[in-house]
Amino acid sequence: MLSAGTGRPSHQGHRTRVRFIYFPTIDDNDHRVAYHQHLMVAEVLLGRVLAARADGLRPMAPSLDYAAEARATVRPPQAMFHPATLEYRRWYRADGAARAQPLTREALSLRLAADDDLSMKEARARVARRSHALPAADQAWLIARRNTPLARRPLNQSECRTLADALDGIWQASSGTSHVECANRRIALRVVATLGGLLDEYVTSPFKSAALSETFNEHHLAHLRQTIEHSRQAESASGTLLAGPKAWFAAKTARMRAEHQIGLAMSPAASTTMRLSGRPMVAVVGGRLHTFVDGRRPGARLAPAVPVYATFG
Repeated sequence: MLSAGTGRPSHQGHRTRVRFIYFPTIDDNDHRVAYHQHLMVAEVLLGRVLAARADGLRPMAPSLDYAAEARATVRPPQAMFHPATLEYRRWYRADGAARAQPLTREALSLRLAADDDLSMKEARARVARRSHALPAADQAWLIARRNTPLARRPLNQSECRTLADALDGIWQASSGTSHVECANRRIALRVVATLGGLLDEYVTSPFKSAALSETFNEHHLAHLRQTIEHSRQAESASGTLLAGPKAWFAAKTARMRAEHQIGLAMSPAASTTMRLSGRPMVAVVGGRLHTFVDGRRPGARLAPAVPVYATFG
């Protein structure tokens, strides 16, 4: 919970909440009604983010929308598809029996490769083009989200946008010098920094306000860099080596995935906006972290950064 007086985090386990500061009682015609609405929306959605995180769930998935949830959880009528189509095979067995859950992209690719005598590369390509199958991790998250009570449910794409809009609204409406406005700006910055540190997949900043966007980018990239370093350390740790190839490959996969996310962050489309801050950016070249300044060639290796962001619970 955030103290109304200081904006500092406290730790109360599953009861963790984020508290902004409200103006005294106002009437329906007061211009601060909309401001209070932003505060309430942000508090409710942030409460869900922190509750989902406490439950061990990915707290946000900015790339997964309601349509993806429907494709993972709502079985279409059997008569909608010919038995030879991938969508039919995703939901129904060869004997016509319905599956409890649809096949994931990985499982459907394996089945297609075996049944149709295809290479895995061709099978994966066909599944991606001709079906609505989702990656296993995304499908599991969507099913878990649907079965989670609303107060603890992680945020999908639409809800992430709503949260970002609420925080932008708070920032823009807190342009005065009153204690309430200054405190809420400080809390908003700490919250945005925390959100950046909770996302393991690269996403462009969802914020319109320059200050919020810069804070999000800074802490999001720091989190991805830290993930790379932790995974690299896990690869070389004696415990991982003794645990066998499976543990070693898991650590290596985590590092490669984080490096891929950093690569996405440094793509031309993403870095054009991020370079507006004038700060050196980071890229992965040859498996190592390097700085990039104004699009120039990589320079010296970047030392691992320790992200500084607020934690709530």
